[in-house]
Amino acid sequence: MNILFLMKYYSLGGVEMVTNVLASRFLDNGCRVSIVSFIEPSNEILCRKDSRIIYYLLSGFNTSKKNIDQLRNILIEEKIDIVINQWGLPYVPIYVLKKASKGLSLKIFSVHHNSPKTNGRLKDIEIAMSETNNKFCALILCMKKVLTYYVTSYSMWYVYQKSDKYILLSDSYIREFLSFTRVKKATKLVVITNPITIPYIEEYEKILSYKRKEIIYVGRIDYNQKRVYRVIEVWKLLEKKYPDWKLIIIGDGEEKSKLEEQSFQLGLKRIVFEGFKNPLEYYKYASLLILTSEYEGFPLVIPEGMAWGVVPCVYGSYSAVYDIVKDDVNGIIIEPQKDEFDAENMAERMSLLMCDNVRLKLMAKAAKQMSNQYSLDVVSDSWYKLFV
Repeated sequence: MNILFLMKYYSLGGVEMVTNVLASRFLDNGCRVSIVSFIEPSNEILCRKDSRIIYYLLSGFNTSKKNIDQLRNILIEEKIDIVINQWGLPYVPIYVLKKASKGLSLKIFSVHHNSPKTNGRLKDIEIAMSETNNKFCALILCMKKVLTYYVTSYSMWYVYQKSDKYILLSDSYIREFLSFTRVKKATKLVVITNPITIPYIEEYEKILSYKRKEIIYVGRIDYNQKRVYRVIEVWKLLEKKYPDWKLIIIGDGEEKSKLEEQSFQLGLKRIVFEGFKNPLEYYKYASLLILTSEYEGFPLVIPEGMAWGVVPCVYGSYSAVYDIVKDDVNGIIIEPQKDEFDAENMAERMSLLMCDNVRLKLMAKAAKQMSNQYSLDVVSDSWYKLFV
């Protein structure tokens, strides 16, 4: 079986890491795998790419005849049976793919890696609307939001119509997808989660022996989605009460320097900004993981941390998190209060674990057990059932 992953870009991100892990597994099982991206890749992701994967670069993110011809040549040369379109929202990839594959016998599976009902563009407009006091600007932004909503909805509907199957990351996203796109029947919808992309060990007792009094945040540092300033607000309520604990921020982004300044102004002493690092060593030693995103698709940091016995403390702003985290069993979920994040509630719930090591260990064990559902074996088997 010959498989091609179609990417908008190929850089160091969650979708790309998932692609690399799945590609290597498919290769191990005798498939031939290619990756094609529209935009030039980063050196970091190329260094992490399995050397057996064949990589191709198209000529920019557009619907040009040159791109169509290039992709068609690749499909024919590699004798592609299945294309996994990793960008199930934009119009460009599926349009180019359908033109390039005309007359060829192959299947197209498109994947949407986020919550269907929101995205970065819509959230940017909402943020701008909340910050303006100008009635005219507010009106323009409202119109822009409506237009963006319908363009996004149509684009997602178009990709669905042109695909053989459309993959969502959670059962809860099916209803959101149908409502957002106004697709009448869910005959093409399939739910397959993303797999854990990091190595881990199975022995829970050994994992337990590594643990320190550390809380970690892992991910991009931005305002639109991740809202890491909320993590700082929670830590401000915990630091003095728990002098033997510390908070480690692993990640980078446009808000990093601002949050470092915020932490300094608040007089926080036991907070460390590590920048962009491989999170594996941090999962190994951490006891708690905190995630306060405004929206997500399927944040891999949660099951990957759970695989290392890290108890997740998360903001329940998106439905998929309730698939992964069972509140007070294998983690903590703070539900929105009038669509707002409650830092005090998060701090109180985390505090109950930080002062009760027995309970913390029980939840860590349950988290470890839950992570088995997202192993590469389980997820790749789901893909093979789809291929057949």
